[in-house]
Amino acid sequence: MKKKIKIGGTAIFLVLLLAVFTFTHAQQPQIPTLQVCNPTKVYGKAMVRIIKRRDATHTGEFTVFINPKRPLICDPHGTGYPDGEIVIHNISMTDSIVQGTIKVITIEQVTTTGKHTPTVYVNGRCIVRGKMAKKIRGCRFWMMIADNKRERKGTPDVISFLVFDGHGHRIAYGTGPVIKGDITVAPTSY
Repeated sequence: MKKKIKIGGTAIFLVLLLAVFTFTHAQQPQIPTLQVCNPTKVYGKAMVRIIKRRDATHTGEFTVFINPKRPLICDPHGTGYPDGEIVIHNISMTDSIVQGTIKVITIEQVTTTGKHTPTVYVNGRCIVRGKMAKKIRGCRFWMMIADNKRERKGTPDVISFLVFDGHGHRIAYGTGPVIKGDITVAPTSY
């Protein structure tokens, strides 16, 4: 014998309300951090071009500069804290709120992995320069650089970055091949 379960109108309303609230306030993607310090050194300047991010008013490009005089480093036998100077500039891509420059002010992670094509993962805090500077608060960034050691023909280096504001809104992002310049990432033995 089967029993019928009655669901009241209030219960149905609450389920529908919860569903609408959940879908309209979807969380931005979060990238987990490793927070592992290992001996590394990263420096250079490289331009990335993403054809799909180009239009009549955007070049589809960004440039990453890691100062050779203040490279990305992390030495677990030293302070154990990362340091360095990074600027993402000439951001000119569709679907990015920030066009121009993002300067890193605090580095919280520099983790390198790989021997033949070393890859570095970096994250921390940043500030926006230019027109959007006063509107963007709580700037946080994540970056990945794969040093593919390209010689003439071969796989180019790849750079990816993602920047959020303090409310969790994506304000800039990009992933693509280096077309000019070079970023050097020191290899690791593990």
